[in-house]
Amino acid sequence: MSSSNVEINPFTTKAYSANYFVLRKTAQNLPVSKQIPQLLSIIKQHHIVVVVGETGSGKTTQLSKAILLDDEFRKSGKKIALTQNRRLAAQLVADRIAEEMDVQVGNVVGLKHRGRDLTNRTTRLDVVTDGSLVAAAKSDVDLQNYGAIVIDEAHQHTVPTDLLLGLLKELAARRKDDLKIIIMSATIDADLFLKFLPGSVLKTVGGRTHQVSVSYLAEPPTDDTIVETILQVHLNGRNGNILVFVSGVREIHQIIVKIQKALNGPTARFGPLEIGPLECWPLHATLSPEAQDDAVETISPVPQNGQLGRKLLIATNIAETSVTLTGVTHVIDSCKVKGKIWNPRNESWCLREQWISKAVARQRAGRAGRTRDGMAYRMCTEGGFQEQMLEHSVPAIMEGDMLNECLSILKMGRSPLTFSYIVAPATETIVKALGILYLLGAVDARGESLTPLGKDITSLPVDVYSAVVLLESPRFGCSDEVISLVSMIEATNGGSDLFSNPSDAEEKAAIQAIREQFRHGSGDHITLFNIYMAWTAARTTNKADEFLSKNKLKGSVLRYADQIRLHLFRTLLKVKNWQLNYLDATKPGYHVQMLKALAAGNHLRIAKRKSSNEPRWYVTSRHGAPAKLTADTNLGAVSRGNEWVIYNEFHSDGISKHTIRLVSAIVPELFISVRPEYWYDTEFLPKGQIRDQLVNIIAGMTGNTENFIRGGMPKNPAGGQS
Repeated sequence: MSSSNVEINPFTTKAYSANYFVLRKTAQNLPVSKQIPQLLSIIKQHHIVVVVGETGSGKTTQLSKAILLDDEFRKSGKKIALTQNRRLAAQLVADRIAEEMDVQVGNVVGLKHRGRDLTNRTTRLDVVTDGSLVAAAKSDVDLQNYGAIVIDEAHQHTVPTDLLLGLLKELAARRKDDLKIIIMSATIDADLFLKFLPGSVLKTVGGRTHQVSVSYLAEPPTDDTIVETILQVHLNGRNGNILVFVSGVREIHQIIVKIQKALNGPTARFGPLEIGPLECWPLHATLSPEAQDDAVETISPVPQNGQLGRKLLIATNIAETSVTLTGVTHVIDSCKVKGKIWNPRNESWCLREQWISKAVARQRAGRAGRTRDGMAYRMCTEGGFQEQMLEHSVPAIMEGDMLNECLSILKMGRSPLTFSYIVAPATETIVKALGILYLLGAVDARGESLTPLGKDITSLPVDVYSAVVLLESPRFGCSDEVISLVSMIEATNGGSDLFSNPSDAEEKAAIQAIREQFRHGSGDHITLFNIYMAWTAARTTNKADEFLSKNKLKGSVLRYADQIRLHLFRTLLKVKNWQLNYLDATKPGYHVQMLKALAAGNHLRIAKRKSSNEPRWYVTSRHGAPAKLTADTNLGAVSRGNEWVIYNEFHSDGISKHTIRLVSAIVPELFISVRPEYWYDTEFLPKGQIRDQLVNIIAGMTGNTENFIRGGMPKNPAGGQS
């Protein structure tokens, strides 16, 4: 090409790179590309467009890019927001669009998710998680910066996406002249969106050009069916990597261990010349961003001894998103998913394994046909698929606790009870959520407006309870330490994803012994804090790698905790009246102050030991429900010091058994003193041993009689008895 014919990138004023032309040719071959002119015409003529197309059509990257390049839209000076429902998807989509446009992320193409913001005045197309756009709406409910909002993967009905749909329904009326709304879905269930959004029109785009053959089992699966299928595909299948969908993290690790035993060591089933290398990569939401990126971006192993090398990705539903996983031509689908279901009556979570929907199964299978023909192996019989699976999944908003959602809706000036939900949660759930938020001090007694504390909570990217702990921590002089603790809770999924995954019983025992070395007598919270501080100390002496190896800790998780810590610190600095303060680790009561801060935000999550004969069983103070400590919690020998505990999670098996997770011992005088306005209302506590003992303790603390306390003490204990 002569210099006079060099194409100039209008966004950089430089010549396009050679890579740009390669990617442009690839993009032009996507099914959606031929329909872009028609799509743009429909978008210009209509305020709201629902675009339906199968995975692999190219709609995620090509449509929003086409809107950005449209002369008429560019003259408006407005931005485009393209939502993704997971951080990983947002990262990869932003990277791909930026590469296709021959620009850097952060210049023209923006990216925003929790802990990372590469959007600014120069970014015109912001790829954001749906949660980040909800956060933006809290401060600008009209989203005035954006002239087009593209909601991707709307069929997945994540809670933030469903909230955005309700908000956009209102915005459609207020910003009819300067806002385009595009809803994109991979399923044909478009009627729900068309009925919900008045004036919307439907456009269906072509799907992938590659064929995916689907096979079923002749008989129901056994525990080893997935592993055997993986090995058979690796030995005999066509070229390409393997993606396995399972229901949870435990299942991922079980498969990895079985595959490694089948291929390596004394239990190997194949000789070195019989089978090629197979590299196993876990992929799930509780991995650190660093580990997720490694799993997706790492290339396949090279062939050895003439045998094909493959990459094996074993994933939860995180891999259902709009991300193209390069090289995948085989999908093995367990057809299962684990979902957290909230029970508002006893405020417990139930983690339940269940069948996926047929729509999700089709989307999972589509991962095998993104770049060439592929195969999908469903780990169920065809009869089971047809008879046991629903057509569509239950929206997540119907199964969550609505705490953060109620705060977000109130911050946007709406009522959670009358908000325009595309699929409404149960009224009981909303009412219970507002009641909890009132007891936390976040909303007024009628649940109609936020308190100053509630407004501050909405600015923090953590759950409501942890947000209160962070905001209350300065009054106990430990805000710096609490930021570290909360960051560890967030990064480690409550401590469950911190140590390396043991491959056998011996390694499991070794990790348990290491955990005991860090254990603090009070329990899990300070133990997590101790691990973080020990790692931080090792970094200052350049011995972090040695520390991680010796203690079998995941460096990516601790580095992620560090990222969260920095993000929380920067966010808290913007909160009015919040102060950064530190504890003196050499003084007595160092950890007690941190427990006080925990109690200030978790006073609704207190439990008392059932009896000395059942040392691992406790009864919750809110509902009188018996719950057992998990195996990871060690509070030491039975004593008055661990008769009462504070916990972060209350789980149910869905039938009768309950457990409490992330637990620390705390004396009642301490948790009563930090939240007296709550504990003095003893009439709201369950009748029985817990109420009786608390009344006795409060009487001792205040000098009032038990009868006086049972009759309802004044909020200010100094009022006392007359």
